[in-house]
Amino acid sequence: MKKYYKIFFLLVIVIFVFSIYQLFPKNKLNYIALGDSVAEGRNPYGETGYGYTDYLYERLNEDGKIKYYTKAYSHSGYTTTDVVNDMIRDGNIKRDLRESDLVTISVGANDFLDSIDLKNVNITNISEYRQKIESILPKIDDCIKEIRKYAKNKVYIIGYYNPIPFLFNLGEEQVDDLFYYIDKEYQKIAEKYDCTYLSNYKLFKEHPEYLPNPLDIHPNLKGYEAMAEAIYQEYLKQTSKKY
Repeated sequence: MKKYYKIFFLLVIVIFVFSIYQLFPKNKLNYIALGDSVAEGRNPYGETGYGYTDYLYERLNEDGKIKYYTKAYSHSGYTTTDVVNDMIRDGNIKRDLRESDLVTISVGANDFLDSIDLKNVNITNISEYRQKIESILPKIDDCIKEIRKYAKNKVYIIGYYNPIPFLFNLGEEQVDDLFYYIDKEYQKIAEKYDCTYLSNYKLFKEHPEYLPNPLDIHPNLKGYEAMAEAIYQEYLKQTSKKY
């Protein structure tokens, strides 16, 4: 009889340990941040520090969900071509993406900003901006397609805000229409590759204080924190659907 009790006791321990293993290791994430200066965490005064990727890491780490995090593949000035070339040439990025559970990507703003004259921005140019966005969209598509070759789990495409707030004074309705178009096209790409798209246009429109330097397009810490919180809440919403 003692022998059976011993076997039963061992079975209970095995089942308990297995249950713990099933509950917790699945929540440990490899988080990879890709993209440009916004992904890197550049502030409105030309310094690189804490950005939305760091705030997101912090939130997930507080929940005990992070195993590995890097934003080493995010660089100021990066265009879609730079991100794609890095993925093609750098075996470390390919490895990290293959092992990733969560990827965020901010890309496309430099492609657009490099194609316009920031010193000559006015309402008459807005119709031209849509054409420039149309020429960039295939590059965005190629970039996300390349990411999806390696990253098989969650990929979040982080949308852009209006980096030139004074445009609202020139024509709010036209600017809204332009960014509605951008969001709609990014959303199509996200759906095409089974990614999640998060728009930031409304967030920054409602909080112009997140862009305190009129001579620089980058958010302050509060802006980055708000971006991270939106991503975090979306992540919680998606993961809660599984249970």
